[in-house]
Amino acid sequence: MRDFFDSSTLLAAMIEDEPGHETALAVLSATRDGYASTHSLAECFATLTGGRITVRLNPSIAAEMVDANVGQRLTLVSLTPTEHAAALQTAASVGARGGAIYDVLLLAAARKCRADRIHTLNDRHFAAFAPDLRDRLSPGRTTS
Repeated sequence: MRDFFDSSTLLAAMIEDEPGHETALAVLSATRDGYASTHSLAECFATLTGGRITVRLNPSIAAEMVDANVGQRLTLVSLTPTEHAAALQTAASVGARGGAIYDVLLLAAARKCRADRIHTLNDRHFAAFAPDLRDRLSPGRTTS
């Protein structure tokens, strides 16, 4: 079973104070065929070093955490320039604005790796931006 992890789930797995931490960590730890977008590497690093969490980590520590929890544990999916352009068209067609483009890019990566399950804490946006993938969204908040 191919599991795709979005940035919100990866961050919840790495940060004990995040909502859904225990569940996200358990799902990430249990996966045998896991995937994430290369974009999530940067998004996790940005959040750990200066984003919305209460503690800002040293960039070296954040880089190690992202590498250990994402880079070494999951298969990374990159989008081509053509796939990025298609995602922009998708964003326009579903009315995604601003930072929601990143959700659309993550969904494109999930499609590309043919994910059976998509783990996200942002299931409302994911369902709205990719109705064809609703049945693959993990039910509730990062449960399998």
